[in-house]
Amino acid sequence: MKIYADENIERSIVEGLRRRRIEVISARELGYHGKSDEFHIKKASELKAVILTHDVDFIKMAQEAKANHCGIIFSHPKNVTIGQCIRDVELIVSILTDEDMQNHIEFL
Repeated sequence: MKIYADENIERSIVEGLRRRRIEVISARELGYHGKSDEFHIKKASELKAVILTHDVDFIKMAQEAKANHCGIIFSHPKNVTIGQCIRDVELIVSILTDEDMQNHIEFL
């Protein structure tokens, strides 16, 4: 499973996932800072990647069926520590398949 970290995901989370050999594409590193949520969903879908985000707007969009997506992992930054986020994403990647995540939301 490939992860697309949107612009709100801390660099330390991206680096922690990469240390665990998880393929992570960072919107920040690609220079996509300030792009719309719709852009990020489209880009993640093009890359066949699950979106990792702190942004509740992705949840709203998915629930309103405004976009098909390869999956969303939502981590609230005030409720989940950086370490916990890394461990939980690692667990999701090890258990769920790309097919399991299609148009699915996982909450950390």
